[in-house]
Amino acid sequence: MFEKILYPLKEILKVEADEQVSLVILGSHGRTNLEEVFLGSVSEKVVRRCKSPILVIKR
Repeated sequence: MFEKILYPLKEILKVEADEQVSLVILGSHGRTNLEEVFLGSVSEKVVRRCKSPILVIKR
């Protein structure tokens, strides 16, 4: 249970593979590039590693 909270990237990629999804939809806080460098971005990491098409919706 805690793994889903602590490692969202891992869980998203696992569900993508297990469920054979056709599209991944993610929300993003819309931080600047500088903030992403220091804070990291789950959305950006998913975009780079996901095999399915991705739709990112910025807040």
